[in-house]
Amino acid sequence: MGPTGMARLSLCWLALAMLMAGCATAPTSVMTPLNRATVLVEHEGGHGTGMIIGAHSVLTAYHVVRQSPIDVTFFEGQSRAGRLAWFDEEQDLALVDVAVPAGHPPVELSCEPPHAGQLLVTIGHPIHSRWVAVSGYLPATETIAAKYLSLGFPVGLGASGGPVFDGNGRIVGITLAILAERSSASAGYDQFKDTGIGLMLPASAFCGSLKGY
Repeated sequence: MGPTGMARLSLCWLALAMLMAGCATAPTSVMTPLNRATVLVEHEGGHGTGMIIGAHSVLTAYHVVRQSPIDVTFFEGQSRAGRLAWFDEEQDLALVDVAVPAGHPPVELSCEPPHAGQLLVTIGHPIHSRWVAVSGYLPATETIAAKYLSLGFPVGLGASGGPVFDGNGRIVGITLAILAERSSASAGYDQFKDTGIGLMLPASAFCGSLKGY
């Protein structure tokens, strides 16, 4: 299912402001809709995160679902088998076909480019933790590696494929990588230092790819 016609999760901007800058917890009343839109994606080799964008569609990172079988766990605890339905290896995106249980509505994708200073909230499953929310203000809109935006705040391993929400509960991006730095232009990849800062692919870059799904 594409980004149009999806149910919109309406949130109060003032309430979301309570999640600023590295906060990992928030009032249940604020976070529950976002948590319900976020899923845990697992396979034998590890796990990642995904987001519900249709009655049978979960969007995640392709590198999260390269292995099968795929198991999807929802916020209320239901766990169901999923099937890889579509992928774009270049953009590192994938859609998993899975029966989404009642009470977990799809989320609207915002196809507008994000702007500097915008408040963002990510949810993921770093290491052994589940449904962890982190937030902050988007520092800039200059791209990294020609397509990513730096979130400006840290995300953990296992957050790949997770949603990046704006202040209205719409998805403005997907977490795909962690920023690494090197000491010089000639430094090899083994000399890169992990900063922990999350990188997202903005939804404006992939909204068109999902039309018809």
